[in-house]
Amino acid sequence: MRPLYCDESIWIPVADGLRRRGWTVHTARDEGTLGDPDGEQLRYAVEHNWLLLTFDDDFLSLVEGQELEHRGLLYVRQAGRQIGDVVKVVDEHLQYRSEEDQSIQYL
Repeated sequence: MRPLYCDESIWIPVADGLRRRGWTVHTARDEGTLGDPDGEQLRYAVEHNWLLLTFDDDFLSLVEGQELEHRGLLYVRQAGRQIGDVVKVVDEHLQYRSEEDQSIQYL
């Protein structure tokens, strides 16, 4: 599976939990891209061929409305969810997502 790129909206414990489940995860903090505009975050993920994981629905308007290039986007609805819930839903999705899948998914 392609690595995940967690933008700054994703809680660090979520990234850590996904790593513990065996996924390769990069975060905006790790990559020194904290504070970069959403369009730059998206471009960075594309440049590295990473799947973008976010709680930020602004990315949806960038890839659906403005049709900016992406390599796959996982949008997780954050409301009412605990860290473990988010880790579980993303992990379950990734287990069945193909390497070539560049779709936008709402989790």
